[in-house]
Amino acid sequence: MSEILVFEQIKNRDIFETEYSNLLTTGNASIEFKMQTQANGGIVAIYAPNGTGKTSLSEVLANESDSTDKMFVANYNERQITGADKKFHVIKDQLNRHVIPGDTSDYLIGANIHREYELKKKIAEEFSTVFSQLPKVFKTEYKVTKIGDYLIGRLTNNDAARYIKDILPTRNRGKHIEHHEFIQFISNTTQINLQDSADTDKMNFIINDCAGAKLIEKILGISLEQFVINAEIATIEQNDDAIGVLKKYKYLQTCIVCDNEDFNAESLLERKKESRKRIYESLDSKTKDLLDKVINDNSLRNADPFDIKNMITAFISNGDGDIIQKLQEEINLNISYIVNRMTNTLLNCFEGTTMLRDFEEYSALLETQPEIDSEELLFIQEVISENIGPEITIVRDEDNDKNFKLMLADQEFLGVEREKLHLSNGEQNFISLAFELLLARKSDREFIVMDDPISSFDSVYKNKIAFCIVKFLENKKQIILTHNTDLIRLLEVQQNGCFNLYMLNNTNGGKNGFIRVNNLEKEILINLYKLIKLFQNQDGILSQNIRDERKFLMSMIPFMRGYAHICKDGDAIYTALSGVMHGYETASVDVTDIYEKLFGYRFTNVYTVSVNDILDLDCANIDILDNTQYPLLAETLRQTLVYYYLRMKVEKELVDIFSMQINLNRPPMLNQIIRKTLNYILTDDDADKKRDYKVFFTSRKTLLNEFNHFEGNMNIFQPAIDIEANALQREIDSIEAKLVQLRTDYA
Repeated sequence: MSEILVFEQIKNRDIFETEYSNLLTTGNASIEFKMQTQANGGIVAIYAPNGTGKTSLSEVLANESDSTDKMFVANYNERQITGADKKFHVIKDQLNRHVIPGDTSDYLIGANIHREYELKKKIAEEFSTVFSQLPKVFKTEYKVTKIGDYLIGRLTNNDAARYIKDILPTRNRGKHIEHHEFIQFISNTTQINLQDSADTDKMNFIINDCAGAKLIEKILGISLEQFVINAEIATIEQNDDAIGVLKKYKYLQTCIVCDNEDFNAESLLERKKESRKRIYESLDSKTKDLLDKVINDNSLRNADPFDIKNMITAFISNGDGDIIQKLQEEINLNISYIVNRMTNTLLNCFEGTTMLRDFEEYSALLETQPEIDSEELLFIQEVISENIGPEITIVRDEDNDKNFKLMLADQEFLGVEREKLHLSNGEQNFISLAFELLLARKSDREFIVMDDPISSFDSVYKNKIAFCIVKFLENKKQIILTHNTDLIRLLEVQQNGCFNLYMLNNTNGGKNGFIRVNNLEKEILINLYKLIKLFQNQDGILSQNIRDERKFLMSMIPFMRGYAHICKDGDAIYTALSGVMHGYETASVDVTDIYEKLFGYRFTNVYTVSVNDILDLDCANIDILDNTQYPLLAETLRQTLVYYYLRMKVEKELVDIFSMQINLNRPPMLNQIIRKTLNYILTDDDADKKRDYKVFFTSRKTLLNEFNHFEGNMNIFQPAIDIEANALQREIDSIEAKLVQLRTDYA
């Protein structure tokens, strides 16, 4: 299977050059992951000088909704990928994270801890689903919607009644129900055996009536001794029927019932009404209420499975209490069927799920101590705790459903504001990024992207972070974007050959895209020994690739001065080279001789370089090294020479224009010269102009470098490759123009 990621298009507003709209045409669209022998992951390191678009690339890959301003199209294993596919997990500068995000479960990888969190989440989701569905079930099957509904009050199981009352209200939906207690209720409560003989029509009548007319409640409230027997009660119903017929057919001249032509409908209707009125007024108030609200209720005209109308009429007519008692018993029996079914509905709420089995497993895990894998101990304890001092431990939170908490010493730190942690800035940054890497380790995204992950770390933590990157993410495909060659070197130190190296180029008219750094340059980039061996020309490779020996030796002066400090008897060389590294000096030096003393290789021609030689440099005509074999080193030497020239030029002009006195026993640095000439020599009337000149010169990227990096870590590649070609040319033009303006104003 191919491990090559191909970018067809990359767009982030107008940051990327036009070639990025179709990178396939440049031949630099692909990055290939260097796969690990001991794991499933692979690494691509992409070097990108500041201003190239490194951070803009990470923004594009992090974007999950493509737009006309920000989008990408890539291919991996014959699959097209866009932002909407959510394949990239991007880790940005940890300084922008105010807190360490996430929960304990996001970082813990112990098998039983992971299973416990998995079960807890699954159980919570199932409860939420069931408690949102049950109100719909009770409404549909039992017409129950409120906690005060009649059937709720008839539940004989108090626990069932309590749970249903908490589930029904929209504002609750079971939030007051303790999950463990509810599961115990379901597990320990016996399902109620529903009678096969239960009459569905009668139960449906009760359900519908309790939601509407509420006749059932009235019937069950009948007290036998409260009624006065009245045999004429049946006549009322007869009169009601007759009155209804007469009203409907009173326009006929013949009786609709007996065909009697000697028939007066109006007269007969009035007699029936008078008869009904007389009988009704003779009834007691209780009987009248029963007649009006039960016997004559319209609902009984549609369905009367209990024969309520006839039974109550017979009771009032003859006073037979057994009739009412029988009716009430039958109604209560069917109500018991209904509430039993309601209870069973609650007991069966998790039917068809694995809830009970899951909860049993979850409960068993809660009773055990958390077991952390040895691998997890490596990450959390040996890597993080060992490096920041306070120990990170895992404890149970008894106040929060026996959840887990990660503790730093005795303090929680996930989601806690950084300033509240008793850690130094370096420790805060380290723990923040380390946990970000743990989070990425558990991500289901296919690619992990890191944007300058060690940019804010001092040397103490850089190597530790490199270890975390290689170890934590060993099973992930990683894209590491950086402008810091320290990180590239440290990755190689952690694991030889663990990454493929690319340069990101994004210049107008340049060779744009992802440019593969060959193994020759990768070696000299990350290994000082290999670099020095190249300079020693042991295999004749260097001499074969040098195009301009004089400019090569000039560009090597800053590095050679730093290298002299670590060589035996290097003080004299250091002093000699220092004499040609300040624009106000007048010295010259035999660089051929010095190069031979430092590296053991002697050029055929003798080259003497003076301060004026550097000051007279033509920056537009620098071609030092064949950039086919060593493109990175060729650009490094070119930019180093330009930096060298610009610093010398600014020093020379400022000292000459303002006639600054120089103590050669204690030669000043460029920043000291800028400060002394522009702070004290200019008059108060020139305050604004003074400020503009001072800000300009102290903020120029090419003038900030004192070349001290050569004396510290001997990194010849940084920061000389810290600026892209067009930006460097603009820097040259702006500095030279500013010097002309300065001389015009103050010469």
